[in-house]
Amino acid sequence: MAYRNQWSKNFEKPFSTFTGSVDLNFNLGLKNKRVHDIASAGLYFAHDKAGILDFGNTEMGFSGAYHKALGPNQFLSGGLYLSLNQRNSNFTNVTFEDQFNGEDGYTAPTAELLAENNFSYFDQGIGVNYANYQVNQHGFNVGASIAHLSRPEASFYKRDPNSDETTPSFRLPMKYTLHAGGRIILDDFTSIHPRFMYQRQGIQDMATLGANLKVDVYFVSVHMGVFGRAAGVNNKYNFDSAGLLFGVEISNWQVGASYDIGIPSIINYSRNQGTFELTVSYFGLYVNDDLLCPTF
Repeated sequence: MAYRNQWSKNFEKPFSTFTGSVDLNFNLGLKNKRVHDIASAGLYFAHDKAGILDFGNTEMGFSGAYHKALGPNQFLSGGLYLSLNQRNSNFTNVTFEDQFNGEDGYTAPTAELLAENNFSYFDQGIGVNYANYQVNQHGFNVGASIAHLSRPEASFYKRDPNSDETTPSFRLPMKYTLHAGGRIILDDFTSIHPRFMYQRQGIQDMATLGANLKVDVYFVSVHMGVFGRAAGVNNKYNFDSAGLLFGVEISNWQVGASYDIGIPSIINYSRNQGTFELTVSYFGLYVNDDLLCPTF
Protein backbone atom coordinates (compact mmCIF):
# COMPACT_ATOMS: atom_id res chain seq x y z
CA MET A 1 0.00 0.00 0.00
CA ALA A 2 1.40 3.38 -0.93
CA TYR A 3 0.45 7.04 -0.74
CA ARG A 4 1.99 9.77 -2.84
CA ASN A 5 1.40 13.52 -2.63
CA GLN A 6 2.73 16.20 -4.95
CA TRP A 7 1.97 19.94 -5.00
CA SER A 8 1.56 21.76 -8.30
CA LYS A 9 2.88 25.33 -8.56
CA ASN A 10 0.70 26.03 -11.57
CA PHE A 11 -2.67 25.02 -10.15
CA GLU A 12 -1.97 25.15 -6.42
CA LYS A 13 -3.71 21.79 -6.16
CA PRO A 14 -2.22 18.56 -4.77
CA PHE A 15 -1.52 15.49 -6.84
CA SER A 16 -2.43 12.37 -4.87
CA THR A 17 -2.00 8.66 -5.54
CA PHE A 18 -3.22 5.63 -3.58
CA THR A 19 -2.20 2.08 -4.48
CA GLY A 20 -2.69 -1.33 -2.90
CA SER A 21 -2.03 -4.93 -3.92
CA VAL A 22 -1.99 -8.48 -2.61
CA ASP A 23 -0.51 -11.64 -4.15
CA LEU A 24 -0.17 -15.28 -3.14
CA ASN A 25 2.15 -18.12 -4.14
CA PHE A 26 1.05 -21.74 -4.56
CA ASN A 27 3.61 -24.55 -4.53
CA LEU A 28 3.08 -27.11 -7.28
CA GLY A 29 4.63 -30.50 -6.54
CA LEU A 30 5.28 -33.05 -3.81
CA LYS A 31 6.49 -31.82 -0.44
CA ASN A 32 9.44 -34.20 -0.46
CA LYS A 33 10.61 -32.88 -3.82
CA ARG A 34 13.55 -30.50 -3.45
CA VAL A 35 12.65 -28.23 -6.37
CA HIS A 36 9.12 -27.61 -7.65
CA ASP A 37 7.22 -25.13 -9.80
CA ILE A 38 5.22 -22.27 -8.28
CA ALA A 39 2.08 -20.48 -9.46
CA SER A 40 1.07 -17.07 -8.18
CA ALA A 41 -1.94 -14.76 -8.46
CA GLY A 42 -2.62 -11.25 -7.31
CA LEU A 43 -5.06 -8.36 -7.19
CA TYR A 44 -4.15 -4.69 -7.30
CA PHE A 45 -5.85 -1.31 -7.11
CA ALA A 46 -4.56 2.17 -7.95
CA HIS A 47 -6.18 5.60 -7.92
CA ASP A 48 -4.78 9.06 -8.58
CA LYS A 49 -6.22 12.53 -9.02
CA ALA A 50 -4.38 15.61 -10.30
CA GLY A 51 -4.72 19.21 -11.40
CA ILE A 52 -7.49 21.77 -11.64
CA LEU A 53 -9.58 19.35 -13.74
CA ASP A 54 -9.41 16.73 -10.97
CA PHE A 55 -8.22 14.36 -13.68
CA GLY A 56 -8.62 10.93 -12.16
CA ASN A 57 -7.48 7.46 -13.14
CA THR A 58 -8.62 4.32 -11.33
CA GLU A 59 -7.28 0.86 -12.17
CA MET A 60 -8.41 -2.50 -10.81
CA GLY A 61 -6.65 -5.58 -12.07
CA PHE A 62 -5.76 -9.25 -11.78
CA SER A 63 -2.29 -10.69 -12.35
CA GLY A 64 -1.08 -14.26 -12.61
CA ALA A 65 2.27 -15.96 -13.20
CA TYR A 66 3.82 -19.41 -13.53
CA HIS A 67 7.38 -19.95 -12.22
CA LYS A 68 9.20 -22.91 -13.78
CA ALA A 69 11.92 -24.30 -11.51
CA LEU A 70 15.23 -24.74 -13.31
CA GLY A 71 17.12 -25.63 -10.14
CA PRO A 72 17.33 -24.60 -6.48
CA ASN A 73 16.43 -20.89 -6.23
CA GLN A 74 16.49 -20.59 -10.04
CA PHE A 75 13.27 -19.82 -11.91
CA LEU A 76 12.01 -18.85 -15.35
CA SER A 77 8.69 -17.01 -14.98
CA GLY A 78 5.93 -15.88 -17.30
CA GLY A 79 2.94 -13.75 -16.32
CA LEU A 80 0.09 -11.54 -17.46
CA TYR A 81 -2.24 -8.89 -16.14
CA LEU A 82 -5.84 -7.98 -16.99
CA SER A 83 -7.26 -4.70 -15.77
CA LEU A 84 -10.32 -2.45 -15.93
CA ASN A 85 -9.51 1.26 -16.00
CA GLN A 86 -11.74 4.26 -15.38
CA ARG A 87 -10.85 7.86 -16.27
CA ASN A 88 -12.80 10.97 -15.35
CA SER A 89 -12.47 14.74 -15.11
CA ASN A 90 -14.34 17.66 -13.56
CA PHE A 91 -15.18 20.74 -15.66
CA THR A 92 -16.83 22.74 -12.87
CA ASN A 93 -13.57 24.54 -11.98
CA VAL A 94 -12.81 25.56 -15.59
CA THR A 95 -13.84 28.81 -17.25
CA PHE A 96 -13.54 29.98 -20.88
CA GLU A 97 -13.19 33.40 -22.48
CA ASP A 98 -16.75 33.42 -23.85
CA GLN A 99 -18.09 33.13 -20.30
CA PHE A 100 -17.03 36.70 -19.41
CA ASN A 101 -20.17 38.72 -18.69
CA GLY A 102 -18.55 42.03 -19.65
CA GLU A 103 -18.57 43.38 -16.13
CA ASP A 104 -17.30 41.42 -13.19
CA GLY A 105 -16.81 37.73 -13.88
CA TYR A 106 -17.02 34.61 -16.01
CA THR A 107 -20.64 33.77 -15.31
CA ALA A 108 -22.10 33.48 -18.83
CA PRO A 109 -22.68 30.08 -20.47
CA THR A 110 -19.99 28.69 -22.75
CA ALA A 111 -20.24 27.48 -26.33
CA GLU A 112 -17.30 25.11 -25.87
CA LEU A 113 -18.03 21.50 -26.81
CA LEU A 114 -16.89 19.58 -23.74
CA ALA A 115 -16.04 15.91 -23.97
CA GLU A 116 -17.60 13.08 -21.98
CA ASN A 117 -15.98 13.30 -18.56
CA ASN A 118 -16.15 9.64 -17.51
CA PHE A 119 -15.32 6.42 -19.36
CA SER A 120 -13.76 2.97 -18.88
CA TYR A 121 -11.55 0.67 -20.93
CA PHE A 122 -10.02 -2.81 -20.70
CA ASP A 123 -6.24 -3.33 -20.68
CA GLN A 124 -3.77 -6.22 -20.62
CA GLY A 125 -0.05 -7.02 -20.64
CA ILE A 126 2.48 -9.87 -20.50
CA GLY A 127 6.00 -10.38 -19.14
CA VAL A 128 8.85 -12.84 -18.54
CA ASN A 129 11.58 -12.98 -15.88
CA TYR A 130 14.61 -15.09 -15.03
CA ALA A 131 15.93 -15.15 -11.45
CA ASN A 132 18.92 -16.95 -9.94
CA TYR A 133 19.51 -16.24 -6.23
CA GLN A 134 21.42 -18.99 -4.45
CA VAL A 135 21.44 -19.00 -0.65
CA ASN A 136 24.15 -16.71 0.80
CA GLN A 137 25.56 -16.01 -2.67
CA HIS A 138 25.50 -13.22 -5.22
CA GLY A 139 22.44 -13.34 -7.47
CA PHE A 140 20.60 -11.58 -10.26
CA ASN A 141 17.32 -11.31 -12.13
CA VAL A 142 16.44 -9.98 -15.60
CA GLY A 143 13.11 -9.59 -17.35
CA ALA A 144 10.96 -7.88 -19.97
CA SER A 145 7.30 -6.96 -20.36
CA ILE A 146 4.83 -5.42 -22.81
CA ALA A 147 1.84 -3.37 -21.62
CA HIS A 148 -1.28 -2.11 -23.46
CA LEU A 149 -1.34 -5.03 -25.89
CA SER A 150 -4.68 -4.03 -27.44
CA ARG A 151 -3.81 -0.29 -27.50
CA PRO A 152 -7.09 0.80 -25.85
CA GLU A 153 -8.74 4.10 -26.78
CA ALA A 154 -8.03 6.68 -24.06
CA SER A 155 -9.51 9.83 -25.60
CA PHE A 156 -12.36 11.58 -23.79
CA TYR A 157 -13.65 13.04 -27.08
CA LYS A 158 -13.72 9.71 -28.92
CA ARG A 159 -16.24 8.42 -26.36
CA ASP A 160 -18.84 10.95 -27.52
CA PRO A 161 -21.61 9.11 -29.43
CA ASN A 162 -21.63 11.97 -31.98
CA SER A 163 -17.89 11.69 -32.69
CA ASP A 164 -16.68 11.23 -36.26
CA GLU A 165 -13.39 10.60 -38.05
CA THR A 166 -12.15 14.12 -37.26
CA THR A 167 -12.67 13.68 -33.51
CA PRO A 168 -9.33 13.61 -31.62
CA SER A 169 -8.29 10.03 -30.88
CA PHE A 170 -5.61 8.69 -28.58
CA ARG A 171 -4.83 5.00 -28.41
CA LEU A 172 -2.32 4.09 -25.73
CA PRO A 173 0.96 3.06 -27.40
CA MET A 174 2.40 -0.24 -26.29
CA LYS A 175 4.86 0.17 -23.44
CA TYR A 176 8.04 -1.94 -23.48
CA THR A 177 9.98 -2.50 -20.26
CA LEU A 178 13.38 -4.07 -19.62
CA HIS A 179 14.53 -4.53 -16.04
CA ALA A 180 17.38 -6.12 -14.14
CA GLY A 181 18.51 -6.42 -10.56
CA GLY A 182 21.01 -8.17 -8.40
CA ARG A 183 22.41 -8.90 -4.97
CA ILE A 184 26.03 -8.34 -4.05
CA ILE A 185 26.94 -9.77 -0.64
CA LEU A 186 29.59 -7.78 1.21
CA ASP A 187 29.60 -9.72 4.48
CA ASP A 188 27.25 -11.69 6.74
CA PHE A 189 25.21 -8.58 7.56
CA THR A 190 25.52 -6.24 4.56
CA SER A 191 24.51 -6.47 0.92
CA ILE A 192 23.99 -4.14 -2.05
CA HIS A 193 21.00 -4.51 -4.38
CA PRO A 194 21.48 -2.69 -7.73
CA ARG A 195 18.40 -2.02 -9.88
CA PHE A 196 17.94 -0.92 -13.50
CA MET A 197 14.81 -0.31 -15.58
CA TYR A 198 14.31 1.00 -19.12
CA GLN A 199 10.88 1.84 -20.54
CA ARG A 200 9.76 3.01 -23.97
CA GLN A 201 6.27 4.07 -25.04
CA GLY A 202 5.77 5.68 -28.44
CA ILE A 203 8.45 8.35 -28.95
CA GLN A 204 9.16 8.65 -25.23
CA ASP A 205 11.52 6.58 -23.11
CA MET A 206 12.94 6.59 -19.60
CA ALA A 207 15.82 4.87 -17.81
CA THR A 208 16.19 4.50 -14.04
CA LEU A 209 19.33 3.32 -12.26
CA GLY A 210 19.80 2.91 -8.51
CA ALA A 211 20.98 0.74 -5.66
CA ASN A 212 19.87 -0.16 -2.14
CA LEU A 213 22.16 -0.90 0.79
CA LYS A 214 20.71 -3.48 3.18
CA VAL A 215 22.15 -3.82 6.68
CA ASP A 216 20.95 -6.54 9.09
CA VAL A 217 21.06 -5.52 12.75
CA TYR A 218 19.79 -8.25 15.06
CA PHE A 219 16.13 -8.83 14.09
CA VAL A 220 15.86 -5.58 12.08
CA SER A 221 17.00 -4.86 8.51
CA VAL A 222 17.65 -1.28 7.44
CA HIS A 223 17.41 -0.27 3.76
CA MET A 224 18.99 2.88 2.30
CA GLY A 225 19.03 3.72 -1.38
CA VAL A 226 19.58 6.29 -4.10
CA PHE A 227 18.48 6.42 -7.73
CA GLY A 228 18.64 8.66 -10.79
CA ARG A 229 16.32 8.85 -13.77
CA ALA A 230 16.76 10.16 -17.33
CA ALA A 231 13.86 10.74 -19.73
CA GLY A 232 13.80 11.49 -23.43
CA VAL A 233 11.67 12.27 -26.47
CA ASN A 234 12.82 11.20 -29.93
CA ASN A 235 16.10 9.96 -28.40
CA LYS A 236 16.94 13.36 -26.86
CA TYR A 237 17.60 12.80 -23.16
CA ASN A 238 17.64 14.94 -20.04
CA PHE A 239 18.46 14.10 -16.44
CA ASP A 240 14.93 14.11 -15.05
CA SER A 241 15.07 13.35 -11.32
CA ALA A 242 16.94 11.78 -8.44
CA GLY A 243 15.69 10.18 -5.27
CA LEU A 244 16.47 8.91 -1.81
CA LEU A 245 14.81 6.16 0.15
CA PHE A 246 14.93 4.73 3.65
CA GLY A 247 13.15 1.68 5.02
CA VAL A 248 12.95 -0.61 8.02
CA GLU A 249 12.14 -4.32 7.83
CA ILE A 250 10.91 -6.10 10.96
CA SER A 251 9.74 -9.69 10.71
CA ASN A 252 7.14 -9.80 7.91
CA TRP A 253 6.57 -6.01 7.84
CA GLN A 254 8.35 -3.33 5.87
CA VAL A 255 7.86 0.42 6.14
CA GLY A 256 9.62 2.73 3.72
CA ALA A 257 9.75 6.38 2.75
CA SER A 258 11.20 7.91 -0.40
CA TYR A 259 11.51 11.37 -1.92
CA ASP A 260 11.71 11.98 -5.66
CA ILE A 261 13.49 15.26 -6.47
CA GLY A 262 12.43 16.76 -9.80
CA ILE A 263 15.54 18.30 -11.38
CA PRO A 264 13.69 20.55 -13.91
CA SER A 265 11.49 21.98 -11.15
CA ILE A 266 14.57 22.95 -9.11
CA ILE A 267 16.00 24.81 -12.11
CA ASN A 268 12.80 26.48 -13.37
CA TYR A 269 10.67 27.06 -10.26
CA SER A 270 11.21 28.64 -6.88
CA ARG A 271 9.49 25.71 -5.20
CA ASN A 272 10.54 22.14 -5.89
CA GLN A 273 7.77 19.89 -7.23
CA GLY A 274 9.14 16.78 -5.56
CA THR A 275 7.18 13.65 -4.72
CA PHE A 276 7.05 11.99 -1.30
CA GLU A 277 5.99 8.35 -1.10
CA LEU A 278 5.20 6.20 1.93
CA THR A 279 5.02 2.41 1.51
CA VAL A 280 3.78 -0.26 3.93
CA SER A 281 4.22 -3.93 2.95
CA TYR A 282 3.32 -7.23 4.65
CA PHE A 283 4.85 -10.45 3.34
CA GLY A 284 2.74 -13.15 4.93
CA LEU A 285 3.40 -16.02 7.31
CA TYR A 286 5.27 -18.37 5.00
CA VAL A 287 8.97 -18.96 4.36
CA ASN A 288 9.97 -17.97 0.81
CA ASP A 289 12.94 -20.30 0.45
CA ASP A 290 12.60 -21.31 -3.18
CA LEU A 291 11.29 -18.29 -5.10
CA LEU A 292 13.09 -15.04 -4.32
CA CYS A 293 10.88 -11.98 -4.60
CA PRO A 294 12.54 -8.57 -4.22
CA THR A 295 11.21 -7.36 -0.87
CA PHE A 296 12.14 -3.69 -1.04
